[in-house]
Amino acid sequence: MADPDTPTIVWLDVSTGVAGDLLLGALVDAGVPIEVPAEAVAPLGLGIGFRRESVQRAGLAATRVHVDAPDSRTHRHLPEIRSLLSDLDEAVAGVALDVFERLAAAEAFVHGTTIDEVHFHEVGALDAIADIVGAVAAWRHLGAPTVVASPIGVGRGRARAAHGSLPVPVPAVLALTRDVAPIEAGPLPFEAATPTGVALVCTLAERFEPIPAMTPISVGVGAGQRDPDGVPNVVRAVLGRA
Repeated sequence: MADPDTPTIVWLDVSTGVAGDLLLGALVDAGVPIEVPAEAVAPLGLGIGFRRESVQRAGLAATRVHVDAPDSRTHRHLPEIRSLLSDLDEAVAGVALDVFERLAAAEAFVHGTTIDEVHFHEVGALDAIADIVGAVAAWRHLGAPTVVASPIGVGRGRARAAHGSLPVPVPAVLALTRDVAPIEAGPLPFEAATPTGVALVCTLAERFEPIPAMTPISVGVGAGQRDPDGVPNVVRAVLGRA
């Protein structure tokens, strides 16, 4: 008989946006031990650690996951990422590489180059590597349940990027969601959805819709650094049985 506490489905509420740390925070808040992402990234030998913090966002209790990593200005290419991930558990590495390849394809489309020539300005950073590997490991720890997500709230306004100020949604987010995921502005007046977070959701989610029929068994709320007034800047993960 299946364990009644093991989820068969996870619904991600990303209606106010998504970033890698918010998604990881939601899964940890829902019950994944913080040691899971820590042990997943340990084989990389990059000096990455994780800390969880209990916070509030617009009155909601939430978990914020901090990534502790050495300063790094390395801009990695996809072949270097492939080599790096080869040291990980195979089940985690395969999905994490799918996320990186999705990101590379989006950046290549935006900049008119090939995926192997893309400089990962954001993804090459250690905290983004930690977010991707950590979130995939957390999902695997839950038994790799089916993932369903809401439409993605992307925010509005402008965002600072490596090449200057860009309109929201940034080009990479539009490329990632093209023919894949529904998007909407959502309530936040800034870049609410990052390329890393969107690539994770687009890779893990089988479909995008309002919360499906399910019996909830655990709910996690993940927070990032920003805490705007009146709107909880969070990702919710509802774990349940379909």
